[in-house]
Order: sequence, then C-alpha cells, then structure tokens
Amino acid sequence: MRYLIVGNSAAGINAASEIRTKDSVSSITMISKDTFNTYGRPLISYYLNNKIKPEDIYYHNKDFYIKHDIKVLLNSEVKEIDIKRKKILFCTKTKHNNDILVYDKLLIAIGSNPILPSIAGLDYNYTNVFTFLSYEDSIKLKSSITRTSKVVILGAGLIGLKVAEGLAEQVKNVTVIDLSDRIMSSNLDQASANIIQKHMENHNIKFQLKSSITNVNNTHNLVTEVILSTGDIIACDILIIAIGVLPNLNLAYKAGLKVNKGIIVNEYLQTSNEDIYAAGDCVESVDLLSNKKSVFALWTSAANQGKIAGENMSQGNHSKFLSEFAMNAISFFGMHILSAGVVNTNLQNIQSVTMKCQSNQLCRLNILNNNLVGFIMINENKRAGIYTALIRNKTQLSSLAYDITNHQNSNVGFNVYSTTERKRLLDLANIKI
Repeated sequence: MRYLIVGNSAAGINAASEIRTKDSVSSITMISKDTFNTYGRPLISYYLNNKIKPEDIYYHNKDFYIKHDIKVLLNSEVKEIDIKRKKILFCTKTKHNNDILVYDKLLIAIGSNPILPSIAGLDYNYTNVFTFLSYEDSIKLKSSITRTSKVVILGAGLIGLKVAEGLAEQVKNVTVIDLSDRIMSSNLDQASANIIQKHMENHNIKFQLKSSITNVNNTHNLVTEVILSTGDIIACDILIIAIGVLPNLNLAYKAGLKVNKGIIVNEYLQTSNEDIYAAGDCVESVDLLSNKKSVFALWTSAANQGKIAGENMSQGNHSKFLSEFAMNAISFFGMHILSAGVVNTNLQNIQSVTMKCQSNQLCRLNILNNNLVGFIMINENKRAGIYTALIRNKTQLSSLAYDITNHQNSNVGFNVYSTTERKRLLDLANIKI
C-alpha cells in the first residue's frame, strides 16, 4: 500500500503515526508547503516571546521519521490531484516543473488560510505586514520587531490576542482593533471578555473595539499609519492581520471532491472519493449542539481526526468520528480561560448561571432545555471535565442526584451520572464486591 498525506500538522502527523502502528511495511509519504517538520502551532506565540527554545516547538524529533520509516517532502506544494490515475502533481520551491507521486490511499490535511481583507492602500507584499498562523510567520515577525516598534493587530480573536501577548513586553506599544464590541467574541460573553480585556490592558495592550481599518498610509512600500472607521489615525510600523481563517479547499475543489464550508466527509472521514480521506481544519464536521455543519479549527480536533483517518485508511472503515462542539483552553499573561459549547448568553431561552464572578475569576454555566450547553471559566477549573462530559453526553440535568449550579457541593462521586447510568455503575460495583 502507498499512503500519501498532504499536510504535516496535527492531522497529518497523527494519521501517519496511526497508519504505522497498524501497517509496518507499506510506504508513508508526507508532503507539505511548510519549511519545517511538524511543530506545535499553539506554541508559536511562545517562541515569539522567548518562552520556549526553537528545538522545543517540534512535535517529534528527527529520529521519529527515520524510526517509523516516514518520508517527508517539505517546501513542496501539491498543485493537482488526479483522481482517475491516483497521483498528485507537485512542485518544490526550488523547481518550477511538476513532479509526480502516486498513491493508493490519500489524506488531505492542508488546514486553513488566513483571511486577508481588501484595505485601501494595503499591499500584502509589504515587508512590515504579517499574518500569524505558522512557525515561519513567527520567525519573520520576531526578526522584524524592535523595542521601538509600534504594532497594530487587526483582529481580537484567539490568534490576534496570542500575538499581542507575545509582543507586549518586546515593543513600544500594541494596539488591537476589532469590529466586535468585545474581544474573543466567538469564545466569550461580554462579562468574561471584560475581565480578559482589563487584564491585557494592564500589560501594555490597547484596544480599539467597534472599529475597523478602512485604509492605510504607506511610504516606500511600508505601512506607516492605519486609518480607522472611527476616523482615528494610529502610527504603525508593524501591521498584523488576524481576523480569522478559511479552510483550504482549492485542491479538493479542483479534484472534483464535494466541498461546502469545508471538505465534505462521512463519519469515517472519507471524502466523496473512497480512496481519499480528509482531516483537520479543512474538514466540515457536525456541531453536536446545533446539529449543523461547521468547521472546527482546533488543534485537538485535528489531531483526533488524523488518528481516526489513519486508522481507517490502513484498516478499513470501522472507526467513526462523531459530532463535536467548540472548546478552547488558553491563557494570557497567566490568566487561564476555559470555554466550551454555547457561550452567547443573549440567545433566547438560555439560562445563564454565574457561580463565581470576581475581578479575575469567573465560573458561568449556560443551560438550555434541562441540558448544560456551554460554560466559561476564568482562573477556575473545578469540575471542568465533568461539565464537558455533561455537554458531550447531553445529560438531562434533572437526572443527576446533585445540582450542578451549586459550586460549593463537594459530594459529587456517582451523582454526576444520570439515574440510569448511576444504577448500572452501582450494580456493577456491587458485583465486583
């Protein structure tokens, strides 16, 4: 069998590892536009602020690929998938003519691309304009900043705030701009966003919310100022675009595979072609809570999908990837945030229960129709695993023997399970005794 994996991030490397555990003899080739072997993308901001050494960013050391007989082709871009002939055309950065690789089973795990809005006066080839999705982005940005740099970040989501944190102690000032009325609007409600924003403002970060960049001024192909929709003008010698990502669908679309918001896959992560699988940020999944198709750009989700895809590619379709829901665990300047599921407390019929709320701490549960559907926790992790399981299992809260909104209740134990499951486990325990 010839296994070919396009992409070498979380989904790709976990697929390769899983294939090798199931098939010790067949060839595995990973091909990627990236310059580096698989690294932890969530770590690139920590490289930026010198919290980790370059060698610590990698997912595996070089011996891993040799030991597991995985061939890696870096700096190589796949141009076309020929489904009928089961081959790909690709070229390297040093060659302009195409090379060919054949496959028996193919995995597409090429992730997402940054959204690049059209802004008057802005050319994305300017040397002081950056995105922040890759280790290479982090290296280029780090080599460009100085102590006197005036940094403007467009986007107050996870990516924008992590790069802000990475730069705050290294440059003169950092200003974050976002069209929303709060930071991390997809992950936090207003109250929790206010806590995080104030905490970040105490670390040399300024915010301009409910505004956008309408145009930029430039001199000698460098951005020098950004003009906001409010009319404010901000001096700028480093501009970072971080308003979000879109799944990389072009390769699948050109090949004739079915795509929507992401590449369409079945429960086995198989595309509309039986010999081609897809996993990670480029894939469309079912949201457990809304039952709608969505794209989850999450490292843990990509890693899990890659493992399942690799198992199915090598063993036949028997391992299913089920519905999921949004989850994030992140920290800024030592303030830890956990959020999951539905966080928007303005939605109709949501019962929001705040069990703890201080200037630097929050625990809030969102309940709908007798089900826990989301939570936000800041500097608090008590029972986070329990809450996550209740959401995932869609447990009826009335079936529990304790009130989850009582944060002081220390007697949990079997009471965290539904009535039926609790009886089964207690009966099982009695049999063991």
